[in-house]
Amino acid sequence: MASISKICLYKPFSLSFAGSVKDQTLLQRCNFPATCILREQVPLKNECRVFARMPERTGTGVSTYLRETGTGENGDYARNDLDISHLISVLKFCGGEGCLEFGRTYHGLIAKTGLDGDEFVNTSLIDMYAKCGDIDSAVTVFNQMPRLDVASCNCLISGYANCGLFEEAFRLFMNYESWGNKPNSYTYSSMLAICGTLSAIEEGKQLHAQVVKMQYLSETAVSNALLTMYCKFEAMADAESLFERLPQRNIVSWTAIIHGLYQHEGFEKAMRLFCLMRESGIEPNDYTFTIALASCGNMKNIDNCRLLHGLVIKKGMALGEFVGTALIDMYSELRETDDAEKQFKEMGNLTSKVSRNALIKGLVQNEKAYEALDAFSEMVRKDAACDEFSFSPILKACASLPSFMSCQQIHAQVVKANFDKNTHVGSSLIEAYTRCGSVEDAEKVFSHISAPDVVSWNSVIKAYSQNGNPRRAISLFRTMIIKGFRPTGSTFLAVLSACSHSGKIQDGQEIFQSMINEFGVSPEEAHYSCMVDLLGRSGQIEKALDFINNTPIKPTASIWRPLLAACRCHNNLRIAEFAAKHILAMDPNDATVYVTLSNMYIEAGLLENAENQRKLMKLKEITKEPGCSWIEVNNKIHKFFSRDRRHPESEKIYNKLKQIMMLIKGTAYSTNADSLQVKEDFCLYHSEKLAVCFGLISLAAGKPVRIFKNLRVCTDCHMFMKFASMITDRVIILSDNYRFHHFNKGGCSCGDYW
Repeated sequence: MASISKICLYKPFSLSFAGSVKDQTLLQRCNFPATCILREQVPLKNECRVFARMPERTGTGVSTYLRETGTGENGDYARNDLDISHLISVLKFCGGEGCLEFGRTYHGLIAKTGLDGDEFVNTSLIDMYAKCGDIDSAVTVFNQMPRLDVASCNCLISGYANCGLFEEAFRLFMNYESWGNKPNSYTYSSMLAICGTLSAIEEGKQLHAQVVKMQYLSETAVSNALLTMYCKFEAMADAESLFERLPQRNIVSWTAIIHGLYQHEGFEKAMRLFCLMRESGIEPNDYTFTIALASCGNMKNIDNCRLLHGLVIKKGMALGEFVGTALIDMYSELRETDDAEKQFKEMGNLTSKVSRNALIKGLVQNEKAYEALDAFSEMVRKDAACDEFSFSPILKACASLPSFMSCQQIHAQVVKANFDKNTHVGSSLIEAYTRCGSVEDAEKVFSHISAPDVVSWNSVIKAYSQNGNPRRAISLFRTMIIKGFRPTGSTFLAVLSACSHSGKIQDGQEIFQSMINEFGVSPEEAHYSCMVDLLGRSGQIEKALDFINNTPIKPTASIWRPLLAACRCHNNLRIAEFAAKHILAMDPNDATVYVTLSNMYIEAGLLENAENQRKLMKLKEITKEPGCSWIEVNNKIHKFFSRDRRHPESEKIYNKLKQIMMLIKGTAYSTNADSLQVKEDFCLYHSEKLAVCFGLISLAAGKPVRIFKNLRVCTDCHMFMKFASMITDRVIILSDNYRFHHFNKGGCSCGDYW
């Protein structure tokens, strides 16, 4: 033990707490005696005051303090002059507050005065080291104890569990009897908690049998640990059966079963037990109310939620951090965002990072992206700390708009807060930049993530897939597998989409087969739809139809739609009618089907059939979604509709459009200018053309023009964008409801394969 003593006493040490409050609290809780038998009878409490007032604790200051109080190299404390209960109290405080260095110093004092042989002191040392995360020191103390009792074993088991060393905890538990100890109720509580964490069902059931045999079931802590364990096993029938047989139930028992039911979506059962708990005379605490509010919100019953809110107010808990945040979550779940914001404001100065994050998340979930950005801006203005739970939802808001400028501003905050290497935040950033059409920024973010996971890989593969670089997407997919990551359904959807966008039929078919045969991922509706698109887009209409007919699931409207789109592209009216019939059988109000058939009938010269489609739409009161395009300029979104003249800059926009059309018609490169002129009256004033012209007159020279559209871009507008990018020497990025088109110098990233 002398070696430990030497380390503890002479290791340079600094208490670098952020403020003096914690130092003073520590010294007050240490409760130094007024005087001790020292060489010069120096009052200890005076030294404590000097030590507490020191603005910065250095190794020299601590050494002086220990020497002057008799605890250092020259101190001569007698073993009997130290109060063991006082030492245990100090060690307990150090463990609770994580004051490892202060605890080490006391360990040195204990070793020097010969108290390291006391089993109570050693058990406290094990507990202190374990709670401070220094499990190696805890094990060293444990191994040097002359006699091991159940308390010291329990402390080390708890320490192993806190550090995630579950195998070591089990190994120690198996050795109890060899040391002459029998597990007590605390031992079983700890081991049952470990089984729940590991989902070790068989071991948990064996422990349950031992608990019954040892007659510990009547111990509330043990029965509650059993309840929690079965809830984590998702064995709710066993948990409910156990709960019914409990001889005693306290607030922990009720909360455990209510929480288990909530986690497994038994919201109504959870609320019934909540009511029964109150009827039995046990009042809910903050945690119970938090679960009840979450359950009530998921039941989508606004009246019951308001009644529960009233009860919370009556109990005086509505403004607390946990219950107040649960109220924000509940109203967000009910889509009552006004009530959520009202609750947030009522919390006033009691609002925390958690409650702010809850409000932002609720606004984003309810498609209130601008309000979420305002809430985040307010959070930043108040210098409130942001974490991954702040950044991830707000980046989703940026992606939903999409707002490239907001994304860049949030990214700056991410870097400032040192979260740019965080896996979850990085994945959200990649998704946001992808939705903004900036694949370069998405790649940079991915390269900075310290430990990319499957979600990060999926995001960057999707970025290249949607932005016209299928080769890079497929290459990343193969690299991901080489690095040992197992692809998920989302991975395959992204890479199959890349194959579909580029006409890589063989690659797509091979990847689809590997998904099933090699990786055991069951295809879902979206994967089948992507394969139909892959075959149909390449002109293999009959093969696409055969694929649909041979799918192991019943084809849905989403699987038939890409076939109809392929028929429109390749003028296959016969199969188009067949596909349309199946779509309308499942979705009779799909306006796209009627419009597609009408256009195909017109091109085939079947004008009567085309008119019938229009009449059917009118009879069924089906309206086509109007085309809408938008662009972000100076942090403001500007929306345009076809032939829209409501914008204040309309005159300049239309003049710019006419100017570009004249340049297109006059260009020597315009091999397709005639087709643009033929369609001029019909397509000239489509919304995306108005949006791009506004961008050209509003954005600084050389800056990319980013346009977003709610519908698929038409052939005429696609051709217009190619010419416009060449004439204006601008990069134009257009996102429709299917993919991104990056226009540059007269070409498009899609290679006209769309």
